[in-house]
Amino acid sequence: MTKHRRLLGIASILSLLTAPLTSGLARPQDSNSRPHALLRTLAAFTNAELARLDHGEPIAKVLDTDRREVAVVGAVRIAGAQAKLFERYRSASTVKTSDVVMETGRFSAPPVPEDLRDLHLEDYDLDTIRACKPGDCGVRLSTHDMDRFAHEVNWNAANWKQQAGDLWRKLLAANAAAYIASGTLGDYRNKAIPLDVSAEFAILFDAFAEFEKLSPEFMAHVKRFPGAPLEGAEDLLYWSKDDINRPVTRITHLALYPAPPGAHRPGLAATKQIYAAHYFDAGLALTCAFDDGAFGFYMVSMNRVRTRSLTGLSRALVRSMVQRRSREAMEGILRSMKANIEK
Repeated sequence: MTKHRRLLGIASILSLLTAPLTSGLARPQDSNSRPHALLRTLAAFTNAELARLDHGEPIAKVLDTDRREVAVVGAVRIAGAQAKLFERYRSASTVKTSDVVMETGRFSAPPVPEDLRDLHLEDYDLDTIRACKPGDCGVRLSTHDMDRFAHEVNWNAANWKQQAGDLWRKLLAANAAAYIASGTLGDYRNKAIPLDVSAEFAILFDAFAEFEKLSPEFMAHVKRFPGAPLEGAEDLLYWSKDDINRPVTRITHLALYPAPPGAHRPGLAATKQIYAAHYFDAGLALTCAFDDGAFGFYMVSMNRVRTRSLTGLSRALVRSMVQRRSREAMEGILRSMKANIEK
């Protein structure tokens, strides 16, 4: 498998963060002003593009970012109830919802290793962990986790893979429990320069200022979790193994904040990737559901991922391909969401 093919998998993760043309759509009037304004601010969508959106076509654009980030904004108008959108998000944490998702499951409260019983760990990852040391590890691990693997697994035993797999499930569950209890995020030492996931999210959240204007309380809830409880919000933590040109184990926080009847604010959903074994340093996606004033809603999403896999002059072409694939992936997931809700 080439390095370029592996890097293109970043586009797939953007569609996963969002996930979970009908001619009968009525022409919107004042009801499209808020989604239109948001899309113009986020990505300078043109009047022609917004007209396509009003008639039910998905639209998407890649944003200018630094070399360590890929970001895409997209929207689609859906003839259906917002409640179905939130049902789709909930199902994403318990069932296989796309060809990219190989395995998935929801963590209990608090998370325990048994929650990961259906996660089949890859021999490649276990072989990699066997050789890990701080600053040189093919899997994202903290120094503490590397020490535990070094001292608690008998690497000479015939069943060393089972021992390593059991320990990794314990560590993943412990990290998930720490996040739920105090919002603790990883500090990984798999490369020479350590990765502070909290610092990566600080950069990501700064880019969501326009969403914060729509619901400061929801953004605070997601950003400071669990330090800013929010009545009406629903939080789910789930694990997945995703086929991103290689299997990647991830942990994601899903926060849902449906709009009650008559509410002025849109319905909101956030996916916050707090761990990935490969490729992704952090990922954040926000989706808004604006009532269209007829019999449906506008779904507006912005997805951003941070990665150290696209830096360097030699990666410029790969980065361009990733951006193109990311836009195509966004359009695809919006089209799929529309079709599933409307059928």
